[in-house]
Amino acid sequence: MKGLLIKDLCNLRQIAKQTLIVLAVLAAWCLFLNNSQIFSMMMIIYCMMLIFTAMSYDEMANFDKYALTLPVTRRDLVKTKYALLLILFAVGILVGLLGEGVFYLTRGGGGISLTEHAISLFSVACLYLMAFAVLMPFIFRLGMEKARLLLALIFVIAFGVIYGGVILVRNMGIEITDQLVAGVIAAGLVLAVAGFFLSYLISVNIVQKKEW
Repeated sequence: MKGLLIKDLCNLRQIAKQTLIVLAVLAAWCLFLNNSQIFSMMMIIYCMMLIFTAMSYDEMANFDKYALTLPVTRRDLVKTKYALLLILFAVGILVGLLGEGVFYLTRGGGGISLTEHAISLFSVACLYLMAFAVLMPFIFRLGMEKARLLLALIFVIAFGVIYGGVILVRNMGIEITDQLVAGVIAAGLVLAVAGFFLSYLISVNIVQKKEW
């Protein structure tokens, strides 16, 4: 598994310059808009979408078929991609937090505390993780190009559910307190982790039955 992961990271190194350009453009755009939250949230989604690049490389080269001739199991193929996604997720959060911190120290928080920035970032991060957890089994089942089309639909549904939940809470007259927000974030984190693990099990089952 370690070798597979190194292979994916080496493939992604080919687009390092492109990634730095994207980072610079996003930073400049957010400075212009005076909004650091856009930068942090976009960095998470951009980093996580690099999993598409890694899986596209494998698909174009028919790597999975070759990998099965090596001392590698089908479970290893799935586990590597989920491990890579978690690494990209962590990098996106780290870069996002650094960007939030630099922006906060140089431009001020715009009336929002650094803690509130971090809470907002982790809330969106949980949403992204759940969305990709839903998407990954489709990638293994349908292939990269077909599954890519589902990403926008998944995000629309996810944001729709969250927006509907907020409207429902407000219509029921429930006061949105700090404790309620903390509880929702904690529940979201638990659901994201559970959903990610369930997604992994589903993907393993799909790949175990797949024929190349």
